[in-house]
Amino acid sequence: MGERIGDLDKGPITVLKWRSGETMAISYVSPNIIQYGYTAEDLVQEKIRFSSIVHPDDFESVQKNRLQFMLSDQTYLQQEYRIQTASGQVRWVHSLSVIREKNNSVYYWEEYLVDITERTNMESPVKETEEMYRSIVEGTFVGIYIIQNGLFAYVNGQMAEIFGYKQEEMLFKAVREIVLPEDYELVAENIRRRIEGEIESIQYQFRGVKKDKTVIYIKVLGSKILYKGSPAVIGTLIDITESKRNDEQLRMAAKVFESTIEGVVVTDVEGKIQWVNPAFSKITGYSKEEALGKNPRILKSERHDDEFYRDMWRDIKITGQWQGEIWNRRKNGETYPEWLTISAIRDEEGKTVQYVSVFNDITERFQREERIKYQAYHDALTGLPNRSLLRDRLSMALTHAHRSGKMIAIMMLDLDRFKRINDTLGHPVGDTLLQMVAKRLTNSIRNGDTVSRLGGDEFAIILEDIGSVENVIKVAQKILRRMETPVQIKSHDLHISTSIGISLYPTDGQDADSLLKFADTAMYQAKQEGRNQYRLYTPKMNDKALQRLTMENELRKALEREEFLVYYQPKLDLCSGKVIGAEALVRWQHPRLGFLSPSEFIPLAEETGLIKPIGDFVLWAACKQNKDWQDKGLKGICISVNLSAVQFQQKNLLQKVTHCLTEVGLNPAYLELEITESSAIQNPQMTIKTLKEFKKLGIQLSIDDFGTGYSSLGLLNQLPLDTLKIDKSFIRDITSDKDSQAIVSAIIAMSHNLGIKLVAEGVETKDQMFYLKEHHCDQIQGYLISPPIAAEQFEKFLQPDYHIMTYTWTVG
Repeated sequence: MGERIGDLDKGPITVLKWRSGETMAISYVSPNIIQYGYTAEDLVQEKIRFSSIVHPDDFESVQKNRLQFMLSDQTYLQQEYRIQTASGQVRWVHSLSVIREKNNSVYYWEEYLVDITERTNMESPVKETEEMYRSIVEGTFVGIYIIQNGLFAYVNGQMAEIFGYKQEEMLFKAVREIVLPEDYELVAENIRRRIEGEIESIQYQFRGVKKDKTVIYIKVLGSKILYKGSPAVIGTLIDITESKRNDEQLRMAAKVFESTIEGVVVTDVEGKIQWVNPAFSKITGYSKEEALGKNPRILKSERHDDEFYRDMWRDIKITGQWQGEIWNRRKNGETYPEWLTISAIRDEEGKTVQYVSVFNDITERFQREERIKYQAYHDALTGLPNRSLLRDRLSMALTHAHRSGKMIAIMMLDLDRFKRINDTLGHPVGDTLLQMVAKRLTNSIRNGDTVSRLGGDEFAIILEDIGSVENVIKVAQKILRRMETPVQIKSHDLHISTSIGISLYPTDGQDADSLLKFADTAMYQAKQEGRNQYRLYTPKMNDKALQRLTMENELRKALEREEFLVYYQPKLDLCSGKVIGAEALVRWQHPRLGFLSPSEFIPLAEETGLIKPIGDFVLWAACKQNKDWQDKGLKGICISVNLSAVQFQQKNLLQKVTHCLTEVGLNPAYLELEITESSAIQNPQMTIKTLKEFKKLGIQLSIDDFGTGYSSLGLLNQLPLDTLKIDKSFIRDITSDKDSQAIVSAIIAMSHNLGIKLVAEGVETKDQMFYLKEHHCDQIQGYLISPPIAAEQFEKFLQPDYHIMTYTWTVG
C-alpha cells in the first residue's frame, strides 16, 4: 500500500488516508497537496481542518455523501466538489473514495483527488455546442453510424429504424448482417479503403437487408475518424427505396457533422442562416462568420428560374421536405452542381421553426459522367463523332428534313490502300495520318455538317439542307482534291486518296440504316471501279431481289442466333408527368448489316410467316423483363406488345398469351396488347370475340395507328378497349395544320365519350405536347420523351425518385 501511494505521490493525484469512527481524521496526505497552498503536515496535525478547505456551498453535500457511503455496502464513492486554495482561489476536484478496511464501526478509507478545474470551465461552451448539434440531428432524417472492427459501435435511432431494429439491437451487430450477400464485398472493400487511408471519404450505394429480410436500397456516405483511440468509419446513410422520408428525431455527437463531407445549413423560418458546418465552408468558400445571418440566396446561381424555386418551396410546405439536383454558386463565382435535401423542423404543435439543408458537391461525378458521355460518343484518336453519335445526328437530321422537305446526303469514305501505309511505316504513322485526314475532312464541310470516324480508315459525312445533287458532288470533288496534297509525316511524303459513296434522302432511303447501307454500297462500287472517285447510289432490281433472298435466309437464323433485341419506348402521362408504361419494340442486331430497324425486316417477316416466332419472342421477352423489374422492387408499369395481323389471326393466340403470363408469373394487368385498326376491321366478329377473351384475363387492350383504318364508331363501341393510339401522321403537323387539329380533337372527344384513354404517338416537339395537353389528351409517346431504348437504360424511368426534369414542369 505504501508503494502504491508512493507512486501516486509523484503524479497529479492527491492522496488522503482517512479514519472514520465517531469522528473523521486524516492519517496521511500526499505531498502534492502543496498545489493548493497547503502542506501535508498542516492537515495531518489538524492545524488546518480539511472541512475548512471544502467550499462552503459544497460542504453539506460532501458530508452527506460520505455518511451515506459509510452506511451503505458500497466499496467506493465518486463525487465532484470545490475546494478553496490558500490564496483564495476556487478549484474543482473529482474525488474517488475507496474502503480499504472495516473494523467494527471504524472505517479506514482512502480518497484520491484529481483537479478538473480546466475541464469544468470548458464544459459550458462545449455543452452549448453539443446542444446546437443535437438540435440539428433531431431535425434531419439521415441514418448515422460508426463502424469499428466490422461491427456497429454506434447507430442513431433513424439508422436502426431504417433496418427495422431497435437501437440497442444494432449495437455491436456485424455489418455483414444488414448487407445483401452479393453486395457485401463492395461494402467491406469501401470500409477497408477508408480505414487504411486509401481514400478520405466515399459515397456509394448498396442493397441492405432489414430485420424482416426485406431488401432495401441504401445510399451511404462516410469517412475515417478516430473513435475511442482506434480507426473507425463514421458516416450517414439514407433509405432510397421510398420516395419520401419520414422526419425522425436523431441524436448524434458533434463529431458526426464535424467529420461529414456533406454541407449542412440551419436557417430560421425567415431564411436567415443560423448555423453551418465546416463542409459548408469548404464547398461554398463562405466562412461561418460570412454566412451567419445571411440568406441562402447568396449561393444562387441564376441557372434556375423562379418557377423552379416556387415548386421547391411548395413541396417543402406540403410534404415537409424537398430533394433534388440544383446548381449553386461558390464565393469565387464558380457554379457547381449539388445534391440538396431540405427538411422542415417542426415543434410539438406542428409549426415549422427551422429548416435544415444537407448537400454535397457532385461536380466530380458530373464531370465524370460528361467525360464518359464524351468518350461514348467520340472517337478516341481523332476526336470526331463515332458511329453512335453519327446515328443520333442522322436521326435528328432526318426528322428535320422530313419537316422542311430538304435533302440530306450521306457520304461513306474509305482511304485507298491505307493498310499498306500502316503495315509499312507502323501504327503511329498510320494514326497520325488518320488525324490529319480527319482535319482535312472537317475543313471541307460547313459548320452544321458532321464528319464521323466509324473505325479503321472508314469515315462518314452527313450533309444537311442540300439544295441539289450538284452541291453534293461539289463537296465530294473538293474532298478528292484536298486529299491529293501529299501528307508529310516523319520525313515521309505520303500520297493518299479516298473512295466516296453517296446516298441521298429522300430518293435513296427514308431511314438512317438504309441511307448508311446504300452509301456503303456506293463506296465499294467506287473502289471496284478504280478508287479515288465518288459514286452515287443507284439501286437495281436484281440487287434488290438478291438482297431480299439473303435477308429472308438470315431472318430465319436470327432467332437461333439470338440476334433480336427488345427495346422499350416510354409512355408519359400528361396529367402527372410520370412514365406509366412502355411499348416493346423489336430490333435486329444483324451480324453483317448492323442495327436494323423494324421497317427493314418486319414486312418481310409478315410475308414469310416468320413474324409468328418473332412475335412470340417479343411477347415472352417483354413479359419476363417486366416481371424482372417488379422483382427488383421497381415501379410496376404496363408493357404494350404489338400483335401483327398475321399473329392476331392465330387460333391458339389466347393459349400462347395465357401460357406466357403463367410461366413468367406476370399479373395480366401489366400487359397491354396492341392491334392495328386495319387488323381489327378485317374480321370484326372474330376481333370482338378475341378481345373479350383477353379482357376476361385482365389484359389491357389498345388499337394502334388509329385514324388510318376507317373503322366504324359502332365497332369501336363493341370492342373492350382501354386505349386508342392516334397515328403519328396526325401529330406531325398538329400545331400548324387545321385538318390535323380537327381530326385529333374529334378523336379525343370520341375516345373520352367512350371511356377510352388516348395516347398520341410520334410526339417530337414541346409545341405538340403543349397542344395535346391543352386539348386533354391522356398520354404521349415519342422522341420528345425518349427514343426506344434498351432495358438497362429504361430502368432509370422506374426508379422511385426519378423525375423527367425537362418535362415535369410543363406537364405536372
